[in-house]
Amino acid sequence: MKINCNILQFHQTGQLDVLKMDNVTLEDPVNDEVLFKVDAFAINRADVLHYQGAHTTLPTFPARIGSEATGEVVKIGAKVTDFKVGDRVTSIPLNTDKYGVQGEYATVPQDYLSKAPENLTTEEACSIWMQYSTAYFALFHVGSVKKDDFVFIPAISSSAGYGCFELARDAGANAIGSTRSSAKKEELKKLGIHNLVITNEESVESRLSEITGGKGVSFVYDPVAGNFCNEYLDSLSMGAVIIIYGLLDPNPTLYPLVPLIRKKAIMDAYSQFNHVEDINKLNECKAYILERIKTGAIKPVVNKVFDFKDYKKAYEYMLSNQQIGKIVVRVSK
Repeated sequence: MKINCNILQFHQTGQLDVLKMDNVTLEDPVNDEVLFKVDAFAINRADVLHYQGAHTTLPTFPARIGSEATGEVVKIGAKVTDFKVGDRVTSIPLNTDKYGVQGEYATVPQDYLSKAPENLTTEEACSIWMQYSTAYFALFHVGSVKKDDFVFIPAISSSAGYGCFELARDAGANAIGSTRSSAKKEELKKLGIHNLVITNEESVESRLSEITGGKGVSFVYDPVAGNFCNEYLDSLSMGAVIIIYGLLDPNPTLYPLVPLIRKKAIMDAYSQFNHVEDINKLNECKAYILERIKTGAIKPVVNKVFDFKDYKKAYEYMLSNQQIGKIVVRVSK
């Protein structure tokens, strides 16, 4: 029996008004697909880029949106071996426009699901994988970050930034965050972020030099890019790695050849999509993150929860940049 439900999708790219709640009939899952009833989903900056047509994933219209949701399995394909009807699952982002999850039901291949951790709320469980998988591969597969390294995390109040902070701290690295103004400073301190650069109020280069004792930072996790890169290039240590995983600065990101050569540094055009397609690496990531969630070493911060009918308000809040942590939409009561 096919399922009729409401989902979020867009029929053309543009601004927020292109994102619609449509009533559709979902096909039954086939092969390795798992169909689950969504209790809550998280929204990400990548979702905004997707409906704007600026994401690396190109849409096929009508294009369903979203990559993170938690709910209960209701049907499985014939080749599914890891899950059964009744399991509580949470989805993992992958490079596709086919398997969007924002809506009342979602279908996802079994490799891109995990069991929902029992020690997290529904809202926390749907907030795991974008922030932690993105940071995990950047820190440990590309950056080879280790104990005592200095890690610079611009826009640390975002869920991606905070996820990187937690994993870096857990690995024994010295995390340094940045935010544009002092408005979020006290809240960030409450989350344990004490090394902080206020980029609109102080020199990034001078502050990084002060915090690192002149040693410089060996890893940069940068979602801003554009002209902002120039503010920290002289603060790199020898052999540093820069991860560019976002484009919050609308200005072009020029390749800083000479500064990188001087520091024997690397600037990586990064997406976790390029890593999770390798199922062995993905399973390694799952085990690493779930173990740390189980022990309480890391835990998603949920900033605000909206009702499904208010999905546009949730996106407007994302666009306002007021949040510290994750924005979640609750579907079922």
